[in-house]
Amino acid sequence: MKNDALKKHHFWILLGVVPLLVLIAVVMVTSGVGDDTAKAREKTEAAVKNIAAKQNPKSDALIGKLEGQVREVGGRKQDLWKANWDRQKDLYTWPNSPRLKAVEQLNLKFGAPIPNDDFQYGEFKKPEVYLAEFSAAAVKTPGALPPDFKGMADTIAPTQFKGGWRSVLRYVDPFPVEAELTSEQIWLLMEDIWVQRSLLDAVRSVNAQMARFDRVKYEKDGQTIDDPDPKGSAKDPLRRKFKSRVWEVELEVAEKDGKKSLTGRLTNHTDRLQLTGVGSTMVLKVWLQPDAPGVEPFVFKILGNEFVPGRGAVKADGKTPANVFDITPLDDHILPVTATVAEIYKVEQVFDARTVPVRRIEAMRLGKTDSRYAALQANLLTPKFPAWQEPKTDPAATTALPGADGATSTTTRPADPTVTDPAGGEKGDKSLEAVVNGNKKRYVEVTDNVRRMPVGVVLLVDQAYQQDVMLAFANSPLRFQVTQATWARYRLGMGGLGTAGSAGPDDGGGVQSSGPGVIGEGLRGSGGGGFRGGPDFDGGRPPFPGSGPPGSVPATGPGTVSESQLTSGMIELSVYGIVSLYEKPDAPGPEAPKDGKDPKDAAGPGPKGAKPRRRR
Repeated sequence: MKNDALKKHHFWILLGVVPLLVLIAVVMVTSGVGDDTAKAREKTEAAVKNIAAKQNPKSDALIGKLEGQVREVGGRKQDLWKANWDRQKDLYTWPNSPRLKAVEQLNLKFGAPIPNDDFQYGEFKKPEVYLAEFSAAAVKTPGALPPDFKGMADTIAPTQFKGGWRSVLRYVDPFPVEAELTSEQIWLLMEDIWVQRSLLDAVRSVNAQMARFDRVKYEKDGQTIDDPDPKGSAKDPLRRKFKSRVWEVELEVAEKDGKKSLTGRLTNHTDRLQLTGVGSTMVLKVWLQPDAPGVEPFVFKILGNEFVPGRGAVKADGKTPANVFDITPLDDHILPVTATVAEIYKVEQVFDARTVPVRRIEAMRLGKTDSRYAALQANLLTPKFPAWQEPKTDPAATTALPGADGATSTTTRPADPTVTDPAGGEKGDKSLEAVVNGNKKRYVEVTDNVRRMPVGVVLLVDQAYQQDVMLAFANSPLRFQVTQATWARYRLGMGGLGTAGSAGPDDGGGVQSSGPGVIGEGLRGSGGGGFRGGPDFDGGRPPFPGSGPPGSVPATGPGTVSESQLTSGMIELSVYGIVSLYEKPDAPGPEAPKDGKDPKDAAGPGPKGAKPRRRR
């Protein structure tokens, strides 16, 4: 009966079971085939990629050359580092003391512990050691210095300092008697000396360049005859003409009554009135034989008028040029009998306080940013001295800073809002605490290779030499990167810029400006002195003698020039920049072989004949 029932209803039974079984079979078959298909696809894609990677294979020789180029590029960093260090290393000299010269011979890296086994720290505090670096006149002990010793302030005379060098330069005086200096403090004091001395050297180079006269060579029939006389034809080394940026001087060694004397003619070849010097005297140094050790120049004093008008000016007769005059013979022009007179070889001008191109240094600040970096003034960096705990940094204080070579580097600055006085004693406090401890933060960037310090300088300079000053700073071994420069017309009187030099009665007291106002105020603000000229910057200038019709200039003589005419070309030049102080480079690594192969490969295969691994 059961079998009959199953047979009778088998259709309906199979109708319910078969679709289910078919569905299960379909699912199982689809799942298995899909996995196999995916795996096959992955293998296919991997094979395609493997084939594509081998379409441009690199030979071992090419790989070796590429690795050699990588090592060469890495070595260039070391070479550039060393080149910049070699340019600066002569700046890093220590004071004139046997104990400290011994430290210099150690050739220590900046921040390395300075030995004190021979009382070096105490030696550093002596005036004849430390203060002498600034001015020899600051040392009151007789015979403590060599007779010809000059400090950094002495080398730029007759350029003055506003209020004396003690009011402009950063230094410590006096040192604490009982407390001993630390190695870190000495390093910062030496760095202040190195930077300030280098900035003053740039000023000195401008003065020296403007004092030089170049020989004017005259040729006739293809032969140099050196004779400025158009009618001359013979070679005469005792009659020559020399020219500077301002003056032309024709000199001749003449003989009369058995005595030789120097005479000639002076010409102002500019279109501006030019001062002759203090006491209406212009002083030249004239070499009468080739310059060599032991050869002293002849001091040639030209006594005439307070000034010489510019080109085009005429005297009262309306015809005679007022910018040319014959040098009046003096007894001082007679050459010594023992003098060797071979030729008029070289001529230089001796500037005084009224004729020197860079008239006065108004201000100098280390660690002072310009308006571009004013926001960084409060967050300057300290040196990486191991003994100093590094301040905590704020990730938000990371700033992109352009380097001296134009490259941009990222520097993290400490999140410390404290603003230190960059002058370090601007208000008369020259203590160690104010000058050194108060100026630890001094850099906009500190790396293992270089320390970048912002600086600012304000100069009172003749406008004609503005670009020379800028070029002198740019050519400084400090790699001075000018970030901002402003200038303004000098509207005050000459004041004490007369007979005084850069040093006053107490080792460089100098003089103050006459009249109201303070020069260089921009270095006490955030953005420099600014341009204070107006619509009448040139139009308000009194006319020079000779700028009017012929006959308007009287015969030159003292007392005929107004104060405004004497200062009409003077400007206050504010220069801000960043100087780069390079660390002593590390010892170079192994030199890359010329064949471009890795030095490790030169030893051959490794143990058990294994091939050296190569990067592909």
